[in-house]
Amino acid sequence: MSARPKIRCAACKKRIPQSEPDVVLRRLDRERPRYYHTRCTPAALDLVAEAPEVWVMTMRHVEEMAN
Repeated sequence: MSARPKIRCAACKKRIPQSEPDVVLRRLDRERPRYYHTRCTPAALDLVAEAPEVWVMTMRHVEEMAN
């Protein structure tokens, strides 16, 4: 398993440890994803509702088999 860079939540700006699941939000026309704590998912949904573009939202689980 490769080391993941330190990732911060786009909503609360706190670090998301690798030991916690997270939500990844990405626009199809851009490469850079936004990461959110699972508890900050409502902020991600608000962003999607405000910008009517094509978004992909995925959830990264801690257990590798769940991904």
